[in-house]
Amino acid sequence: MAFVLVPEPHSLRPDTAAYWFLMQIGMVIGFATAWPANAWLIRRGTKEAM
Repeated sequence: MAFVLVPEPHSLRPDTAAYWFLMQIGMVIGFATAWPANAWLIRRGTKEAM
């Protein structure tokens, strides 16, 4: 994603707003993909609910 959206090397540094914006997008995508898998594992009995 960084190569497509920000092709200039070293332009995504932690002191830029774009860095934190893309970090938040990544966190939302990670949460959205982990939720169904965790719910399925809990229903199946493979994983304990936290």
